[in-house]
Amino acid sequence: MTNTTHAIRSITATGLAAIMALSLTACMDGIKHPENYPADDSKTITATSNPQDISADQLGHTWPLTVDHGTVSCTHDAKGDPVMRFTAPDGTQYALNQTSDNKDLPDIDQLLANGKSTGTLTSFAFTVCDVK
Repeated sequence: MTNTTHAIRSITATGLAAIMALSLTACMDGIKHPENYPADDSKTITATSNPQDISADQLGHTWPLTVDHGTVSCTHDAKGDPVMRFTAPDGTQYALNQTSDNKDLPDIDQLLANGKSTGTLTSFAFTVCDVK
């Protein structure tokens, strides 16, 4: 193997390792609760009740839905897994997660605005589950 080939392989391996480390760090960021990451510079969301009202004003630019407010609730199924739901202003309940208890509900993606993700809303729902 020539020195040039060895150098190219070494640079390629180092670059791939850096990309993998960066990707892993980016993935780990979504595991934390949303109160650790304010949606807008001065706004934080703290679950204080279950169910809890939530609005576009509270989540700011990360609000993912075509309606401007609703209620997030969380119960637990027989296995102890969270059953998270969003109730729209018209009273329709939507599944925030895929559990057997939510199988007959419409998926929250039906209210999803173009280009948005339900990640912040789902993370908030997990904090609602934590309210005792």
